[in-house]
Amino acid sequence: MIRNYIKVALRHLLRNKGITAINISGLAIGMACCILIVLFIKHELGYNRFHANDIFRLNSQIKGNAGDVGQMSITQFGAAPNLKRELSRVKEAVRFYEVNEVIISANNEEYRQQNTVFADDGFFQMFSFPLVSGNPATALKDPYTVVLTESTAKKYFGNENPIGKVIRIQDDYDCIVTAVAKDLPSDSDLKFDVLMPFSTFLQNSAKVGYKPEDTWFGFTSNQTFVTLTPGVAPSAMTAELDAFAEKHVRPDARKLGDEFWYVLQPLSRIHLYPDGDTSETDKVSRLYIYGFIGLFIILIACINFMNLVTARGNERAMEVGLRKVMGAERKALILQFLVESVIISLLSFLLAILLAAILLPGFNFVTDKTMELFSRELVPLYGGLLLLALVVGLLAGSYPALYLSGFLPVRILKGGMKAGGGNSLFRKTLVVSQFTIAIALIIATVVIYSQLRYMQEKDLGYDKRGLVNFYLNTGKQAPYREAFKTELGRLPFVKQMAFTNMPLGGQSVSNNPVGREGSREDESVQAIVISADFNYFTYIGAKFAAGRDFSEKYPTDSLDAFVINKSAVKKLQLKEPVIGSRIVWRGSSVPRSGKVIGVVEDFNMQNLRLPIEPMVALIRNGRAGMLTVRLQPGDRQKQMAQIEGVWKKLMPAFPFNYRFVENELGREYLVEQRSGSLFGAYAMLAVVIACLGLFGLAMLVARQRTKEIGIRKVLGASVGSITALLSKDFLQLVAIAILISSPLAWYGMNKWLAEFPFRVDFPWWSFAAAGLLALLIAFLTISFQSVKAALLNPVRSLRSE
Repeated sequence: MIRNYIKVALRHLLRNKGITAINISGLAIGMACCILIVLFIKHELGYNRFHANDIFRLNSQIKGNAGDVGQMSITQFGAAPNLKRELSRVKEAVRFYEVNEVIISANNEEYRQQNTVFADDGFFQMFSFPLVSGNPATALKDPYTVVLTESTAKKYFGNENPIGKVIRIQDDYDCIVTAVAKDLPSDSDLKFDVLMPFSTFLQNSAKVGYKPEDTWFGFTSNQTFVTLTPGVAPSAMTAELDAFAEKHVRPDARKLGDEFWYVLQPLSRIHLYPDGDTSETDKVSRLYIYGFIGLFIILIACINFMNLVTARGNERAMEVGLRKVMGAERKALILQFLVESVIISLLSFLLAILLAAILLPGFNFVTDKTMELFSRELVPLYGGLLLLALVVGLLAGSYPALYLSGFLPVRILKGGMKAGGGNSLFRKTLVVSQFTIAIALIIATVVIYSQLRYMQEKDLGYDKRGLVNFYLNTGKQAPYREAFKTELGRLPFVKQMAFTNMPLGGQSVSNNPVGREGSREDESVQAIVISADFNYFTYIGAKFAAGRDFSEKYPTDSLDAFVINKSAVKKLQLKEPVIGSRIVWRGSSVPRSGKVIGVVEDFNMQNLRLPIEPMVALIRNGRAGMLTVRLQPGDRQKQMAQIEGVWKKLMPAFPFNYRFVENELGREYLVEQRSGSLFGAYAMLAVVIACLGLFGLAMLVARQRTKEIGIRKVLGASVGSITALLSKDFLQLVAIAILISSPLAWYGMNKWLAEFPFRVDFPWWSFAAAGLLALLIAFLTISFQSVKAALLNPVRSLRSE
């Protein structure tokens, strides 16, 4: 019986190749999009879940004197060893300290190495990162050893055995390779290519008189991970962690008017909640959005299928009538239609896998992932997707099956069926629904790109054109800094330059307490502290609201002067005249007091996702290891080649290390660029699927109204009037979709824009642009069939009827 159903279904599908192709292609595109979105969501949800142990990250929470609560993923260097020593229910505690780019020498070659990390010797016992060679228990036991990943070891030593080889770090100290780790999986938030024992960092710090474990209210890019004794829930550690914070951190925090406590966060949640479970920055909302988009697109594809099949009800009514007269039961007719629907769905599923395989490389590039379509781990996914294909087929065919099988045979055979029938309202609703989704996605894409363009073009309060940061922040480079600056000053295209510790366009590297001179420590405020050079603000193009810049004409500027921004004036509650007010920087063991000599207008020294914070600048050349240079307009390649010559002349052991500020800012907005690209692709797919359905409906309507068109042409109707007649109803539905989608898109995108402290005004023209685009595409889609029907010979049309 089933075999007969399949044979009849295939015969029917082949007889109507055009409609079948539209149905299969529409469903396939929707399913392919759904497959890619499911892969993306599965990849995001699968981060950090491959570790055998239950691992928790220790997060820091701070409540400022203004009542605001912030959560950070970073902790003090002393937290891990003291937790392990003082809390009996902490089984293991490990630090994971990411450092900036370092210079590594290996086999007489120098490399600028990213992802360099210091970790405690229990790292490989806590985390499930397998070693290709070496002993996980001893790999990080001794200082001045190093673990490399497979790809890094091959980069340094080729096919040679790296174990026992020596690499040199920052031209300062040597490390012996003790192990090689398998390249880290893409679904790990902990990234390293070079991993060194934390004891190496401690010994290097001791050489310069620095004791990092003694600082309890200073934060760097150090994370602390812990495992608990079996049976202990993280919630049971609250009281012990509070006592630990009370002993070590809160005395210093209260001096600044802050409250501090620790919170444990499961490792499996740090990808979706990177700053902690209670922070405002999370990626879950983005996953919901992508999930809904995938659902909407597959919904549009199902709507198309249902629309086209129900629209063909009049053509298949005679078939249903004859089958019923011959004794066919309604359940047999329902099964026949469902078999046709499932066949289309399964064929669409196979085509969808092919489309997904073709699109996956581009999708990986846009999302910056390394997802795979075919792997053993994805067998359950494909089982689920196959089930989804069956469910989609059943759902998409359910209404047509129930509707068509319910026709009365007497009425059908007497010619009582009208084109469209009682389901015309239902079909119109489906058309409006799919275009509502498509238009909303178009508006969302326009808003995202408008915000991205706004961030790229906004006046940041300084002139970013031609600014280049040269990194000379290693101890071995310090003696060459002034010589490098002097040599660059002799180049004709170098306009201005100044030392600093703050890379414009990045995130703050130094937030310290600052207060009015004579104020209590608990009245201090947190401010970005810049180690600046003479004329720094003048050179970067910042505007002064009052006072002046640092100047070599005033010797006291090196010891007794600050330049602050307007936000610092407001936060510190300085009274007029601000110039001459005295403030104190409490960011070191010896506070430094000085007078305010200048106030600059607020400018975005960080990226535009972050609000402008209070800023305080002082002259500290010993801490300013970055030279910011402004280049004259010209051939950048030739200019950088000459500067590289100066660099290699003075510092041949160090690779040429620089970044253009404009490029750095561009990299900061990659997330928005990817979101814009994805939404644009989704909008395009939604429009394509909707137009496929519209094309099929127009084709069916033209076929059903062939006799009417012929009579109208005989009576003198023009091609244009017939085209307008056939197009009018469809375009009205698109217009209704515009009215429904516009407020929905406005509400959703306004909430998205609210996440940015600096945002574009809602582009109201996006409604008109999306609406006109949808109307134009719909008209072109419909008019193809309308014109074709209008051009038919009326004699042939009437004879065929």
